[in-house]
Amino acid sequence: MLSLIEQHYAGRQQLVMQYPQPLIKSLLLTLMCSNAATAVPLPFVCTITSQEDPMISIQLTQRTLTALHGVLMQDETALARFATSRPKHPKQTIWHVSTEDGTESGTAILFQDDHIWNPYRPVPRPQDTNKILFVGLDVALFSWKTPLFRSNPNLLKAAAGFWEISSTCLGGRIKKG
Repeated sequence: MLSLIEQHYAGRQQLVMQYPQPLIKSLLLTLMCSNAATAVPLPFVCTITSQEDPMISIQLTQRTLTALHGVLMQDETALARFATSRPKHPKQTIWHVSTEDGTESGTAILFQDDHIWNPYRPVPRPQDTNKILFVGLDVALFSWKTPLFRSNPNLLKAAAGFWEISSTCLGGRIKKG
């Protein structure tokens, strides 16, 4: 019986290894962030505001099973679609930005004041975090297929810095009333 189980998993491993890793990563990120059919509007807008430039923010307005979805904004203009995955032990939070011209993603690091969230420690809890750093977001925007973001120094500066998470977000959970 054990050899049948081993053969079953060995076959799956060989099947997965036949596909290039970037393709698998891309497919998983697409599945994580494109579940719009099951997106539920949030009762509040979860706002993440750049500490470098308060006119640049992320407005998260929908929730799926795995992520919050919304838009990257500058002033009152929507620049791109934006999503963040739920921080859940032992996984880190992932950010995802997309336009008609492309898609990029990376890791996000959560903080409560000056304390970094670590999935292997009890504190701070993800719902208590109030700052976030989107690792690689600045490089992703600078390297975009069109010069839309590259020619926007305020956006690039904001993307490289810390962002403040509004109190209604609670690490992706929703504050009641």
